[in-house]
Amino acid sequence: MSASAPSVPAKGGRSALPYLGVLALGVALALLPYAGPTNHVVSLATSAVIFAIAGSGLGFLWGQSGQLSMAHAAVFGLGGYAGAITAKFFGLSFLAAMPVAVLVGLVSGALVALPSLRTQGHYFVILTFAIGEVIAVVQRRIEWLTGGQEGISAQPGKQVLLGLRLANRGEYFTLIVLIGTAVLLVLLLIMRSRWGTTLRGMRENAPLAASLGVNVTLNRIYAFAISGAVAGLAGHLYLYQVRFIEPNLFTAQASIIFLMIVLLGGKTYLLGPAVGAFLYFFLSEFLGLPPVWNLIGFGVVLIVMILVAPNGILSIIQNLVAPRAKPNAGTEAADKGQAQVSDLPNKA
Repeated sequence: MSASAPSVPAKGGRSALPYLGVLALGVALALLPYAGPTNHVVSLATSAVIFAIAGSGLGFLWGQSGQLSMAHAAVFGLGGYAGAITAKFFGLSFLAAMPVAVLVGLVSGALVALPSLRTQGHYFVILTFAIGEVIAVVQRRIEWLTGGQEGISAQPGKQVLLGLRLANRGEYFTLIVLIGTAVLLVLLLIMRSRWGTTLRGMRENAPLAASLGVNVTLNRIYAFAISGAVAGLAGHLYLYQVRFIEPNLFTAQASIIFLMIVLLGGKTYLLGPAVGAFLYFFLSEFLGLPPVWNLIGFGVVLIVMILVAPNGILSIIQNLVAPRAKPNAGTEAADKGQAQVSDLPNKA
């Protein structure tokens, strides 16, 4: 299947192959613990899948609507805190708290989008960066709720979901892969929908989309909300992996990691964040460098990627598998924008 963000199929039928491909990949990955890997490998793979889920939300926002948020890690953290707080104060189980984390992520994602009503471009990116830092500071200050710097612990106990024990590392990995597969299928459905075409049209030429009757601002808020919901879900999953949550986990450094994995894999590709996440965690482990040097090394890799393959590793693979003649750059951009915007609905 094509790993790129799919276009809306032509009238007369919708191919089920992309959905079947994502489902098959998810089932195959879910069986990894049964191949006998070490606990350390399973732990790394679990982190990679969780960050891939969160990254897919950022990839959807950035790759489909053209909006980049540096507050993604803060929303991710809010989802984790929602799960921890509801478990501590209300005794909610993993499953019962999951919708709460998703809702908190959805609302906070939409709120992050509000400054886009007055700011655009790099000004908006800087503003979302500041919003993320403010959220981290607030999490430290309200100690009665968040535990401050001490954070909140959460133990899975004897909880079981779909026959899988949350306390068992291998079974928990299988569970989050199944959840992640469901998230990717939903995002794929959105990308292939008429609204997905609207988002891509806005990304290519927002003024033209607005002139055709599309409510650009409202649609961007919707995109931020979906991205936030995915991040909130991933934060909840992360809570039950590390079994502890505190503000330092969701600062600017985490936002940069999310940005890095999306750029590595390719922001316009459905599986791009997953590829980037696995590369980030397993390559870091393979190199065995201190955390600071890891970030420096990946920074160098990103610079090279931006110069050589700005659309990510999957764009290189796609060009190797199905090379296409490149039209004139100006013509290509114009044709792309016209094609996206021409399919826009009359109104949002």
